[in-house]
Amino acid sequence: MPTPPSIRHALLEDTAAALGKDYLQQLVNSLALHSGAQLVFISRPLPLPLRHVEVMVANRSQHPGRYPLAGTPCEQVIHQQQATMCHRGVNQDFSAEQDTAWQSYAGWPLVDKHGHCLGHLALFDERAHALPDTLLQDIAPFVTRAAAELKRLEHERISSARASWDALHSHFLRQYIQGQPLPALLGDMVEHIEQALPGWLCTILQVDATQRLRPLVGPSLPPAYTALIDGLAIGPMVGSCGAAAWHRKRLVAEDLQQHPNWAPYREVARQFALGSCWSEPIIDSKGKVHGTFAVYHHTPSAPTLEAITVIEDTARLLAVLMENDANRQALDSRTQWYQAILQNAADALSIIDMDGRVLEASDSLCKLLGYSQAEIRQLHLWDMVSHRSEAELRQQLAHTGDTPETFDSQNRTKDGQIIDVEVSVRRLVLDGQPVIWGSARDISLRKQQERLLREQATIDSLTGLYNRPTLLAHLEALLASPAHTTLALLMLDLDHFKQVNDHYGHACGDATLAHIANQMRQLLGPEGCAGRLGGEEFCVLLPGSTAAAATRYSQQLLATIAGQPLHFAGHTIHLTASLGLSLYQPGDDSRSLLARADMALYQAKHQGRNRMVMLPP
Repeated sequence: MPTPPSIRHALLEDTAAALGKDYLQQLVNSLALHSGAQLVFISRPLPLPLRHVEVMVANRSQHPGRYPLAGTPCEQVIHQQQATMCHRGVNQDFSAEQDTAWQSYAGWPLVDKHGHCLGHLALFDERAHALPDTLLQDIAPFVTRAAAELKRLEHERISSARASWDALHSHFLRQYIQGQPLPALLGDMVEHIEQALPGWLCTILQVDATQRLRPLVGPSLPPAYTALIDGLAIGPMVGSCGAAAWHRKRLVAEDLQQHPNWAPYREVARQFALGSCWSEPIIDSKGKVHGTFAVYHHTPSAPTLEAITVIEDTARLLAVLMENDANRQALDSRTQWYQAILQNAADALSIIDMDGRVLEASDSLCKLLGYSQAEIRQLHLWDMVSHRSEAELRQQLAHTGDTPETFDSQNRTKDGQIIDVEVSVRRLVLDGQPVIWGSARDISLRKQQERLLREQATIDSLTGLYNRPTLLAHLEALLASPAHTTLALLMLDLDHFKQVNDHYGHACGDATLAHIANQMRQLLGPEGCAGRLGGEEFCVLLPGSTAAAATRYSQQLLATIAGQPLHFAGHTIHLTASLGLSLYQPGDDSRSLLARADMALYQAKHQGRNRMVMLPP
């Protein structure tokens, strides 16, 4: 076996030019080659199942893949964040690998600058006492580099996942706006989540008027188990979902055989092979609990921060959909009632001749538009219909047939207010003369709900800025515009945002993001736009901006953030941000602009934060 200095020299030569996953792969290949070890790999902890790891890169295709940590030297490396070496008999600690002849082992934790263990580097050798005592220290510089590369890969993975979830949520909002029934939409949502996150068994429960749980969807749970839940009253100690709805906050039962809320249901959980249940209440903008979104697993499992984000975001989306669906059902009920009144009392009815003059009108129509009977009979159709000319309306009168037609329109009231109405018209013959019979009903509330849903599909609900898909679509539109000449793109990331969440709680973190978004919005000109890319990362587009103007805006924004602290719950929280700036160059597309800004942001972070960096063209 080569001496440690020669290993270090060989590793440095082999890995110097590699980046990202290529670096990790080259490191394990080179370490195996120059140490003589039979197996070297880099792993990362798996969110599911609990206490497992997954091999990311290895020097050979035959490797453990994923395996439980319990009882292995890897457990000490990861959980205690301590490099470990064993000189013989290591194979006895790996129950799944009894066919191998491993004797020696070395393991290094891959720890980021915040002290979080991202995985580990493991080396196995079939020779006893084959590893020099200095190996743990000799490989330490390469372990530090591997941790940095692994952190960057994890950041890219999380950003990509965040973008995918944002796009998925926008897709479901659009589907709902376009009229897809809510039950079918909920089924599609659960199917997408379970496909994206294998091992998740998702269910959506509704809390009915009697405060009992009613399953809406849960395709991967046994029907017999779902039947047992149906009709269960919520309560402070009722499993995960009943308690989450009762307490109006998330309840995580990592092990159903140990959690006190599951004491009455442990045999049921054992019967259906359910190991854990995480439940998030679905609470709308008015504070009403519509139900819960729950995730089961077959084994005891604890949620990662990423998993909690998915659960929270899904529950927020469900709250929007279920609140608006309840409003729509209420409107439909009112519509049916109005229709019954119209059929029996000619409510909101009008008769108009072919010249557009009002011949008859019901009292309800007069009330809707604010006219008396005498006043409304002095009007023509174009006096009451907004945004359409007399010529257009005369043409519509002439083409109205005896088959009923229904369409949306806008009426102008006596005081000039514009209201949305649904109009039904048909041609009739009265006293030998053709006339137009019409009825109208106020749909302003429905239109308001539709506008709100369209806004929710494009706006980040926490900050009020564009969400990621909308901002990126706007960027693409700017680049495709013939009038496009200059453009500045800024990427901003809050410094030490995790410390805000850790010290003051996630409610303060949310308030911080909204605070920063408000500062960005106040400094933007009429042409600029801003959006939240995900987490604490924001993006600003400045069409027509020069380098000097974009630099002034950047410096002003950084000064404003640093000079206007957040006041939250009696605390004064001082904030700073790092900013990367890129300017449009001929041949740029959205990817290259974003990549340069991201690289500049990365440099701003590493140059000490609280600064702006613009890379040269």
